[in-house]
Amino acid sequence: MSCVKSLAEDEVLEEIIEEENEEEEEEEELEDQLIVSPEIYPFDLPTRIEATLTVETSQKEKFKNPLLGYNIEGFNTQTEKDFIRKFNPVSIRFPSGLWSNFYEWQTDGYQNDSWDNKSHEGALDIYAEKIKGHINQIASLNTEKKEQYGRGFHMMWTYSMNFDDAESCLARAEKDAALGFEIKDIELGNEHFWKSQRSNQVPTEYDYLTRASSVADALHQRFPEVRVSIPISWRRSHEAYNKVIIDDKKYFDAISLHKYMGSDPDVPGESNSAYSALLTSREVLAEDVNWIRSHAGDKPIWLTEWGVSANSEIEVNSAACLGMADVYLFMAENQDIYDRANWFIFNKALNPMVVVDERRKPIYPLQKRGYLSVYEIFQENFMDADVVASQIESTKIDGTMNAVNASVVEKEGKKVVVAVNLANKPAKFNLKMGGSDYEGSFTHHALVFDSLGAVPNIDIDADPKRLIKEGDGSISLPPLSVNQIILQ
Repeated sequence: MSCVKSLAEDEVLEEIIEEENEEEEEEEELEDQLIVSPEIYPFDLPTRIEATLTVETSQKEKFKNPLLGYNIEGFNTQTEKDFIRKFNPVSIRFPSGLWSNFYEWQTDGYQNDSWDNKSHEGALDIYAEKIKGHINQIASLNTEKKEQYGRGFHMMWTYSMNFDDAESCLARAEKDAALGFEIKDIELGNEHFWKSQRSNQVPTEYDYLTRASSVADALHQRFPEVRVSIPISWRRSHEAYNKVIIDDKKYFDAISLHKYMGSDPDVPGESNSAYSALLTSREVLAEDVNWIRSHAGDKPIWLTEWGVSANSEIEVNSAACLGMADVYLFMAENQDIYDRANWFIFNKALNPMVVVDERRKPIYPLQKRGYLSVYEIFQENFMDADVVASQIESTKIDGTMNAVNASVVEKEGKKVVVAVNLANKPAKFNLKMGGSDYEGSFTHHALVFDSLGAVPNIDIDADPKRLIKEGDGSISLPPLSVNQIILQ
């Protein structure tokens, strides 16, 4: 009896020793990973970063593919069409930006009147004289997409409240439907809270309300499936304007929001505050969205222009890339609020995903910027996937915000963890599936930024992810990384 007891005790002792050795190996593995210099990191962090993701495998929801949309331009030349075909955008916002307020759908051109559009006036004159929208070319690309992939673009239409009344907007919708487009989501104008984007027909917020509500009513009657949004400003100085156009909250279905997070860390003396703003982009977005919805009601958010911006350099700052990745996770976690989104802009001057020249045109051979490296991870894993319910507990970076955020998606029979480590230290990552620790094997790749700073541009078809680990056992997220962990 005593012999049996002794053997059992030895086995227990061996297990304890093995567990201690495993913990020491995990700590050594964490220490071996690069820790970014604290001089260029804005937060004071504890020695050990740890996160636990608890996954409820029985609860899933479809990922909303339009959250991976972006604004993109150029549809006319063969080069431009090939560019669209190569990147196969999930949605096209047409027209994009302030020009949508001046689009003349009858001619596929642009128009202007005597209203003082301030600094936009010169460009508007050029647009009215010689620029086309190329709607027929987009229609042709849309037909190609339907034939190849089974569905066309998730169109994000922006209608001109400056020049089109209800009758004109109905005629435009009929015409675009006849071209084979999806007519479902329509913004009623672009940023009318700026006086420089208005016209003689809609000079005040009261005029906008009259025009937009009548257009909404007409569209809803003719196309019951259509949803319309109104552009609301997150700026507190526009609160009075917002209240007027919101009215009784009944005539619109969604809120169009344009929000750019971030700051320039290269401004002397501003690096810490700028990096803090970039890394906490999800908190910045959440605060403004909560404020807007407190006035406009629990309407879905269409983030039809958004970005995380650091500076205008040709190379993206890694903090902007990390902030971008974390916002994508945030939207995926809150699809009851965030309905669709369009990064601004894929191939022009502001936050481009490819390298562009001084004329704001893509440079050939194409080069991938850090933004696109992040985007491709989400496109690969979230597009057409199910988001599996989960909760995360993590070390904090600023008292309230997680150092690590993560989601699990299921696609083509495989579960994948996508995790962002915002800390400048490695993070121990614990995964619990269905109430138990995950003990299966996995393949772990990551987009790792060696520091907060410029991210080198790479060949357009290069894959910047590194293999971190393949096998089983502990999971460690490298510092400043976007991680893809495929569970076997």
